[in-house]
Amino acid sequence: MKITGKKELIEIILEEIKKRGGISFKDFMDFALYYPSLGYYTSEKEKIGGYGDFFTSSELDPVFGQLLAKQFNEIYEKHFKDKKITIVEIGSGKGLLAYDILNEIKTKYPEFYDNVQFISIEKSTYHIDIQKQLLADFNVRWLEDLENLENIEGIIYSNELFDALPVHLIKKEKGKIYQLYLIEKSGEIQEDFRPASKEILEYLEELNIDIPEGMITEVNLLAKDLIQKIGEKLKKGFVFTIDYGYPSKELYKPYRMKGTLLCYYKHTYNENYYQNVGLQDITSHVNFSALVYYGKKSGLEFTGFTDQAHFLINLGLSDIMMELQEKGDYKSYERINRLKTLILPKGMGEKFKILIQHKNVENPDLTGLSILPPQNDRYKIEGV
Repeated sequence: MKITGKKELIEIILEEIKKRGGISFKDFMDFALYYPSLGYYTSEKEKIGGYGDFFTSSELDPVFGQLLAKQFNEIYEKHFKDKKITIVEIGSGKGLLAYDILNEIKTKYPEFYDNVQFISIEKSTYHIDIQKQLLADFNVRWLEDLENLENIEGIIYSNELFDALPVHLIKKEKGKIYQLYLIEKSGEIQEDFRPASKEILEYLEELNIDIPEGMITEVNLLAKDLIQKIGEKLKKGFVFTIDYGYPSKELYKPYRMKGTLLCYYKHTYNENYYQNVGLQDITSHVNFSALVYYGKKSGLEFTGFTDQAHFLINLGLSDIMMELQEKGDYKSYERINRLKTLILPKGMGEKFKILIQHKNVENPDLTGLSILPPQNDRYKIEGV
């Protein structure tokens, strides 16, 4: 099949396939998303918002960041009162969520603000430059890699980070697991399934995952490594992972025989992974069971798992909407509609999940987890 997109990036990918005799789908996805200056996330291209390819919750309204700030302040008051605390965002993008959080802390929680240092971890120099302008009035430090972060006490969070990590594609055929490689013939690529690596087989065994016969799906080994690194960097505090996905039991059900991998290009989605290479996003659903299981290996304990709707409502979104309704003006009703988008069932409210983990914290009860969604397969994390 013909590969299309950025010519220079395609040439690099094809050359690498020839040199290695084939590359894994994970390596292809890594090239497409993160190759220096040419990958989707590393290039100077608008990715988020009306001129980009997708929206995030922070793009719609500042309330998402404001209520996160409220939750973070509760953590400060209960566990770090009168002490220095560090907040770290991994994969900060344009910095809009960081801005909303920091602005709310500075405005409403001055004591908390006086004791907080904010660290933005962002690979893209393009996004770092944007952030430095947007966050100029706050106490922010920038790092390009989690490895450069010293051990901290406080909060580490990410918003739509894990879904963008390169994944392996696997298939079950006649009871055996194979992984997808890409090979080159006459300037085009072909898919080639080979016996799965030891690491993939160990991942499936450790998480007790038995995918149905014929299923093609994803295995995210980078997510397992990243959550353990996060746990190692956190001495005391909480980890918030905001993303879309499910526990293992739901993620690998038979009605997802083609997996969850999707591409986003100009606010439309497709399954053409080899088209618009370097120009479109490629994502897959997060396995939250894996984040819990491997997080424990670096000391992260399970605090709770919920969806965006319950989390925001627990923190007071309904009260904000009632205040807007009482105002009764056009701008208030316009904002109410935006806020509804954040909590709609079958939409962002249910699609986005929030996993919270803690380390070296006693009584880690949080207001954002006070009322939870029904504990069915979509929300019940195995082993907790």
